[in-house]
Amino acid sequence: MQITGIREFRSRAPELLKGRELVFVTRHGKVSSLIVPLNGAEAIPVDLRRELIERLGGAISTQLARSGVTEKRVERDFKAWRDKHRARRR
Repeated sequence: MQITGIREFRSRAPELLKGRELVFVTRHGKVSSLIVPLNGAEAIPVDLRRELIERLGGAISTQLARSGVTEKRVERDFKAWRDKHRARRR
């Protein structure tokens, strides 16, 4: 796990994004972002994973509500995408 300030993150972004550890980005001493490598997600403590999922889910839900997107619409669009994708595989 690494902790870096926003300025350092800007200058080292490519290097940090290619890494295999969590990167906490701070702004004025407070955590403002978390970079999670997709190839090492199992190393994240379960409590942290749970909180990340809850916050991400809440943010997505808020964004969808602001956009007027309903759960039924998302489900319908996903089924259409899946059917199209499966048809191409055949």
